Amino acid sequence: MPKPMVVCTDASYYTEKATSIDVTAYYSGGGIGDPNSDGFIAPTWDYVMALEIYDGYWKAVELQTGYFRHQTPVKKFYLAGKKEGRYRVRMYYQARENEEYTGVITTYSFMVYR
Repeated sequence: MPKPMVVCTDASYYTEKATSIDVTAYYSGGGIGDPNSDGFIAPTWDYVMALEIYDGYWKAVELQTGYFRHQTPVKKFYLAGKKEGRYRVRMYYQARENEEYTGVITTYSFMVYR
């Protein structure tokens, strides 16, 4: 199972003036096993990114979905209406070509100040 998936936010904390959390994910691995042959193929990754807040437990407050091969476009989680607290971004992903290639990756937690 490959583990070269990376998810990055544009800052390690967000001040009162911040308007969004910008997130990018990328896959830095090579091909994955093709379930129909012995070869390897370049994967297309379907994903769900969840912006989560810690409120005694982690809970999703917003979702972004899509697919990519090497890198997602910048996904923006807008901060208007969101409360101050500790957040993180968790991404669930799965290869279209071989559903055995699936996983979850989470950023370090970060503070949002309002």
